[in-house]
Amino acid sequence: MVTLVRYEQARTALAECARIDEASQIRDKAAALAAYARQRDDRELEVWVREIHLRACVRIGELSRDIEAAERRRGEHGRLLPIAENQVTKAQALAEAGLSTAAAARYEELAGVSATVTAIAGDRAGQAEAAGKAAMEAYFAQSRAVGAPPTMAGLRGAVRGALEATLGPLPTRTRRPAPPVDQPKVAPIGADWADFTAAVLTVATLPVDFASLAGRAPRALLDDLRGEAREALRRLPLWINALENEHDDAA
Repeated sequence: MVTLVRYEQARTALAECARIDEASQIRDKAAALAAYARQRDDRELEVWVREIHLRACVRIGELSRDIEAAERRRGEHGRLLPIAENQVTKAQALAEAGLSTAAAARYEELAGVSATVTAIAGDRAGQAEAAGKAAMEAYFAQSRAVGAPPTMAGLRGAVRGALEATLGPLPTRTRRPAPPVDQPKVAPIGADWADFTAAVLTVATLPVDFASLAGRAPRALLDDLRGEAREALRRLPLWINALENEHDDAA
């Protein structure tokens, strides 16, 4: 239940991302959690955080494509139109997220919205993108069904297959020396971080009938349960203050 809640929250957060750096932060957190899941040999956790990691990569690709498309529209008739206050160029957005143009291109390909696909698709671009999304969802559903963590190569193959079924054969990329891989800019997350934040999320989101729950508590444990609840109440403000201080330091 808790895993499902966290999975849905992560998907919702990604869908609401309007900036590349926001999606990049989710990507990095998911990568750190995936490493933690492997250490704990928690296959269920690894499956869903790997999926969220790949969904974040896809979202970055979509946002990168959208920014580039907006830049092309602003550049029609040989002139740049004024940029709205909340808009940034693609180069600025990638720099803020710590991404290279090569990484952005890979993520656009993963999302099925690369410049090559867009040029080939023409007025069928919407149809091609829908086919790629359907293939992505089918790939993730299969991954969850068999309990195998999804991979970037697997997702890329599924999306490419759907695009070729829609548009015909796509050109094969000329192999060049691979650029350095963008490593997630996160420190090892640690079991204590994952355990504590998971416990807070459970308390915050798990649907509970408190009266019914208390009524089923063994009387011999009431004192212990009250003491644990009071201790949790004492510690939560400390956690909130620490997070707020961290935000102030990062500002």
